[in-house]
Amino acid sequence: MKCPICNSVMESIDVAPCWDCGHSRRELEELHNDEHEYFIYKIFGTEIVLCDFCDADFDSYYPEYFGLPEGLPQSYPFSSQRTLLTDPKVQLDYYCSGCQHRLKFLNFLKEVRIKNSTT
Repeated sequence: MKCPICNSVMESIDVAPCWDCGHSRRELEELHNDEHEYFIYKIFGTEIVLCDFCDADFDSYYPEYFGLPEGLPQSYPFSSQRTLLTDPKVQLDYYCSGCQHRLKFLNFLKEVRIKNSTT
């Protein structure tokens, strides 16, 4: 499997449900200890699963990272509706060590970059 962003070879790993931090060992431990809730959101009209920590921290990404023009305010258009994942479990996903993200997040990133470059 090749990374959709940098084309590096990806490895299959266990992940927590969060698409942003779910690849980290710490997040897997926190999933095991039931320390987070996970929600399905729509951002830029595209679905993403985030833990309650990454939800609060999402504005730390620079707008350019998502294909937006430089200098825009860092407040992203979350949908007003979110859906709780009621039974979060460890899953398998691919991980890119170059981009330091799992495949679900990288596919989300690629999709929103394309959307944002055409607006």
